[in-house]
Amino acid sequence: MGRKGTVTAVTLSAAVVVALAILGPYLYDRMRRSSAEAGRNTTEADESRPLTHDDLLGPPLSFETPAFIRIPAAEIDEEVREGSDIDGELYTTLSMGPVHLTHTGFPGWPGNCVISGHRTTCTRPFNRLDELKPGDAIFIQNPRGVYEYQVSELRYIDPSENVTLQTEEPILTLTTCAPEGDATLRLVVRAALKAFTPVEEMKGGE
Repeated sequence: MGRKGTVTAVTLSAAVVVALAILGPYLYDRMRRSSAEAGRNTTEADESRPLTHDDLLGPPLSFETPAFIRIPAAEIDEEVREGSDIDGELYTTLSMGPVHLTHTGFPGWPGNCVISGHRTTCTRPFNRLDELKPGDAIFIQNPRGVYEYQVSELRYIDPSENVTLQTEEPILTLTTCAPEGDATLRLVVRAALKAFTPVEEMKGGE
């Protein structure tokens, strides 16, 4: 590079340094103001949105009651109670209707929420469970709102097969004895979470 090129390069470098010295504080202030404005807008948007039960309470620590299961396709509308690790208590609760199996997931949250009910004895809550088809809707309502699931699978399994294995996705598993009047098999219905309506958005806050 010749002497003329060197002088030109030095001159350009000096011009860049001077420009940065002059414009730097202005650009920094503009960026700071833009960032603060964006933060205020986000905060205002968050503050304008009503807090839901999930925002206030966070993830559930237990199966929350009162809870109800409604399946229009099978005309099922039952209260769901929490089960027990003690066989005697579990059977007593089952005699009153479907139960949520302890140590399984909770409605609407990641995991496998398992609910079991009798087919032909006591209140027979799951007597028509075999009428469900893929695509049918299942609704679980609790103090947080209504969770809508969509049936994805219906199958018969050996009673020894474990249906309580946890999953990363929020799914619902319903189980009952099969065939009707017998207990040689288990009927299992699997459903995936489709929608959630917070209690704050439900008509009348129901």
